[in-house]
Amino acid sequence: MRRARWSSKCGSSRSTYYQFGSRIVHHRFCRRCGVKPFAEGRLDGVGAFYAINLACLDDAAEEDLAKAPITYQDGRRDLWGSQPAETRHL
Repeated sequence: MRRARWSSKCGSSRSTYYQFGSRIVHHRFCRRCGVKPFAEGRLDGVGAFYAINLACLDDAAEEDLAKAPITYQDGRRDLWGSQPAETRHL
């Protein structure tokens, strides 16, 4: 999803982020309630990305969410451009 197509209602004064591991991804969260609505970053082989917490989307119909594509990434082995061999548990 391109950044221009969505916005956070939390407000920039309440929003902050954390990073861990390789410190490539910015995990955004609300300072007040602790909800993590999204993350953003850039990965080699993938490019810029946004990961949206679907539970934070207002007006998202369950029918539309069920139709949304799912992309699996092999983060266990840091192969973010590849799908893991096994996804049944995800």
